[in-house]
Parts: sequence; structure tokens; C-alpha cells
Amino acid sequence: MSEEGAHQAYATPIAASLAEFTEKLIARRGVEQANVLFGGQIGPATEALSARTNSIGVGDVAPDFSLPTAERRTWNLAEHLAQGKFSSLVVVFYRGTWCGYCNIYLRGLLAILSPLSDANAALIAVSPEAAPESIDNAGVGSTFPVLIDQGGKVAEQFGLTFEMNDAAKSILKSSGFDIDKRNADGRWTLPVPGTFVIDRSGHIAYAHVDADYRNRPEPQEIVTICRSLRR
Repeated sequence: MSEEGAHQAYATPIAASLAEFTEKLIARRGVEQANVLFGGQIGPATEALSARTNSIGVGDVAPDFSLPTAERRTWNLAEHLAQGKFSSLVVVFYRGTWCGYCNIYLRGLLAILSPLSDANAALIAVSPEAAPESIDNAGVGSTFPVLIDQGGKVAEQFGLTFEMNDAAKSILKSSGFDIDKRNADGRWTLPVPGTFVIDRSGHIAYAHVDADYRNRPEPQEIVTICRSLRR
């Protein structure tokens, strides 16, 4: 993706791009296999969310965490908040750069970096994926911190972790997507995609969590929330 494309206006909803990706995936794999792939991930994710007693929502205090960045530096939530530089922080949990839906969303986030800056908001992304170079596959590069959540420990703190079923694993493996080899802990643990906006006091001001990984919040919605928190 070109630099111009990365930072163009965010007026075009990403929902259209997500829907188009789904259509292409179904056309490529066939309806039957696509449905097995979708159901094998959405079903277990739905069950995992329903069974959670530690899910994080609006009004809750965000759990503190420290994680290494793709550049192998340590990033800590409490330290970030204590600096008092920003009015809000956007925390995005994504599955990995092997996920086309995640890549579409990450590129959508690139398009709102300037509006987020104007709203005095910061952005970080969190993934269980190990290889720092994989970030470039999504066209993100070093434009915002990408944190490596080995074993999904922070995703677990936010009540997001799940594991897809064996049928979905088999389809992905046969296509060359060995998620256990891509993840830092060598397992298939993934986060349900989640986007949280944390205010200056450390409380959750916005939360979007959807077991259907084909759905993501519109970037403009995130900008609107951050603007409302600007101080």
C-alpha cells in the first residue's frame, strides 16, 4: 500500500471492504469450506465470550499490562497513563497479519492517525503473533506501537481468548497458515477482535468486541469517541 493510500481520508466505511473480502473468500474456497472455516472460529469464540466472568466493558478500570513491542522495547499501560500526554488511548486486539480482516482493519486505523492525533489520542495494537517483520505484511510498519502478547496473556485479562475448532485448523493448515508456528507461544490461542478506548483515568470509555471476526468497528466511530474525551 502506498503512503498516499495509507493516510487518505477515512470517509469510506471499512464495512464495504470487509464484505468484499468475505465474498472473495467464499468464491475462492467454496461455500461449504468457507462456512466450516467461519463456523469453526465464530462458534468457539461465541462460547468463550459467553463463559467469561472477567470480560472488560465500559466503566471498568483497564487491567495494567506490560508487553514487548515489535522493536523489542517494553510498553506499559500504567506508565503511559502516568505521563498524562494523551486524553485517550485506543487499544486494538487483532488475531494476526495472516487474517485478511485484521489487515483491512489495521489499514483503516492508519487512515485515522491524523484525526486521532488531533483528538490527542494514542493508538496501540496487540497480537499473539511473534515475528516483528510480519507487521509489514499489513502495511502498518512502525506507524504505531504493535505489542507482542505471547500466550494471549493480556487478551485473557480482557476476557478475549479462544481457540478455533479442529476443522477450521485443518483448513488453515492446508492453506499454509500454521497459526501455532506464527504465534509467540506455539499455540492456537487467539484473541476475539476487540477495540477499547481508555480515558486518562484508566477507565474503559468504549468497547467493541465481536465473536464474528468478520465485523469490526468503523474507524470514524473511534475518532468520534476520542474527540469526546479530548481535554
